[in-house]
Amino acid sequence: MKYSNCEGITRRHTLKLGLGGMFGAGLSLTDSLRLKAQANEGSPAIGTAKRCILIWMDGGPTHFEMFDPKPEAPAEIRGEFGTCQTTNPGIHYSEHMTKLAAISDKFAMIRSIRHNQGNHGAGNHYMMTGSPPRIPVGCGAFVSFHPSMGSVVSHELGTKTALPNYFSMPRMS
Repeated sequence: MKYSNCEGITRRHTLKLGLGGMFGAGLSLTDSLRLKAQANEGSPAIGTAKRCILIWMDGGPTHFEMFDPKPEAPAEIRGEFGTCQTTNPGIHYSEHMTKLAAISDKFAMIRSIRHNQGNHGAGNHYMMTGSPPRIPVGCGAFVSFHPSMGSVVSHELGTKTALPNYFSMPRMS
């Protein structure tokens, strides 16, 4: 059975188009081809990610209460908790994040994101898919007009085990 939307676009076509999120993240086709050429020339290898865990917490604790406590900032700006040192010099987490701080050298954390959408619902869609929503989205709405980046990566890499490569727990906020 061939699934398509009202405009006749198939799921497979949408998955292929979803790779546009890579380009929306700042990697151009030229960059991609240059990196591929460098790899073929035997240049120093760039590390290959073995796994990625994205924790997207709609309405969760603020970043300064968990991963950026700002201990030197004035009281009205910094988090209310103390800090603990991570395995990366100069980086501190909240005092309640000690186990994660102990393994912080084993992962890369991205603590800043930005989008140009007008509200959280549209921004969530844009950040999860790499594509702005096609229609106005209400604040807090959960929409998905495009496949998420995780599903695109999973599709392209294929399955090597019985466990799913990618899953999402929607509506958990």
